[in-house]
Amino acid sequence: MESTSNVGELQTVSSVYTRLVEGQRNSAVEARDLIKTHGEGSTAVRALKGISLDFPPGEFAAIMGPSGSGKSTLLHLLGALDQPSSGKVIVGGEDLSGMSDKKLTHLRRERMGFVFQFFNLIPTLSAEENALLPVLISGGKPDVYADRLTELLDLVGLENRRNHRPDELSGGEQQRVAIARALVRNPDIILADEPTGNLDTKTGTGVLELLRTSAARYGQTVVMVTHDPRAAATADRVVFLSDGQMVDEMHDPNADSVFEKIKNLESPG
Repeated sequence: MESTSNVGELQTVSSVYTRLVEGQRNSAVEARDLIKTHGEGSTAVRALKGISLDFPPGEFAAIMGPSGSGKSTLLHLLGALDQPSSGKVIVGGEDLSGMSDKKLTHLRRERMGFVFQFFNLIPTLSAEENALLPVLISGGKPDVYADRLTELLDLVGLENRRNHRPDELSGGEQQRVAIARALVRNPDIILADEPTGNLDTKTGTGVLELLRTSAARYGQTVVMVTHDPRAAATADRVVFLSDGQMVDEMHDPNADSVFEKIKNLESPG
């Protein structure tokens, strides 16, 4: 029942797309020659310098790099939360360039799930109501997602705190609610910025396993920014950025190799 409902909802999204990209590869989300510049003139800072990346359906990818390398900027552009100075972001074969704010909002709501460092929970809503917010905003029926909600709250250790408001939860618990919210509608693309940053090791491991399972079982594309080599090592691929450019990537990574690569990128010279 849940799957059928989601398919029906996602079918309505096709009307927001108007620019099919000729020759587009089998990609869930793609960056083409992305440049992002902040400011103008002598004070301009180029956060991204022509990044091109392809994220196929079902891939769990991690993005790593030193502070200021452009990781979060890239994630915001892929999620249509910001617009590039030049270049393109392509979602499901569709160029997002020039889309209206209304269409971009619809796309984010219907096709994407977000987990960021700031939880952005509604203070007057309970944990379960916050987790169901994407369903409520889209006009969906909460009952359809009841089993999914219970599964997610149990996984992140909040089944017994589902009726608590954010001010009754710890910071780590609030982040877990945000993770459940991002996953509740089984979106095509999940964009996560340090999703396990405030979680204990056991809960963080469970969340990473859920992201891996979501990617593999449902064909969801997960793009995660992290500074933790152990978290990155759970991904299928790690993309390394430095000074606004992609400098390397690693398939089937392990924590030791990721750590060595980051250490080298952060070393002066």
